[in-house]
Amino acid sequence: MASVSQSASLTHIAAYLKHTHCCDEQTALKEAREVMQNLVSMRQKGYITGWYFDEHGHLELLPSDAILKRIGAEDD
Repeated sequence: MASVSQSASLTHIAAYLKHTHCCDEQTALKEAREVMQNLVSMRQKGYITGWYFDEHGHLELLPSDAILKRIGAEDD
C-alpha cells in the first residue's frame, strides 16, 4: 500500500464532495455521512478492510482478502 497519502475521514470526504460537486458545506457533510455509512457497512460485511484517498485525491477502497480470492476465482 505504498501509494496511500492519507486516510479518508468524514471531514476529508465532505471536503472532497464539496470541491468535486460544488455544493455547500451542509450538503457536503450530509452526503459524506451517507458515504461513510456505506463504507462502514461494506467493511462490516467483509467486502472491504478500509478506504483512503490516493495520491491523486481519489477515494479508493481496500478489498478484503476473501473478496480478492473470490474475484481471482471468477477470473479463472
